[in-house]
Amino acid sequence: MNRHRCARPPARGHTLWELATVLAIVAALAAAAVPGFSRIRASSALAAGADRLLGTLHFARSHAILVGQPTVVCLTADGASCVGRGVARARAWIVFENSRAEFTPVRDPDEAILRSHALGSDTEVRASRGAVTFWPTARAGMTSTFEFCSAIAGITARAVIVSQTGRPRLRVGVPRGAVSRCTG
Repeated sequence: MNRHRCARPPARGHTLWELATVLAIVAALAAAAVPGFSRIRASSALAAGADRLLGTLHFARSHAILVGQPTVVCLTADGASCVGRGVARARAWIVFENSRAEFTPVRDPDEAILRSHALGSDTEVRASRGAVTFWPTARAGMTSTFEFCSAIAGITARAVIVSQTGRPRLRVGVPRGAVSRCTG
């Protein structure tokens, strides 16, 4: 046999200092990316919540007209009943048929919840009125503005506005000269 085979060069690895330097650079880049990632996540959650409420309001309006029963979308703290009157804040909402057609919506135990949604822990919705009732005609019983607020600073506000005709629309940002409900 031939003793002089192709000689392999000796195995060469990385030193401990090289490995530590690379890990320090990766850690610094990760630390710089985390705040930006948190803002992106919070902004996405805010947009998803506003889109979800917009869809829920469209559903409730259609349901009231198709079924012929007043249908309520209201903010909730416990997932079963509406928050009080006036300006309200919550992390969830429910939809139900208001079979007694009460002007101030109160969910009775026999009124089934048609839909519900809960927001993430960093997102809250604040409203000029905590509930909107859609009547079997093509109008809403009242108007409301639902503004989505984030616990993380620097997130562009979003709002869902219900007009007197019952048509919901989405607004991004705060109009010039207006004050956001999220600042209070």
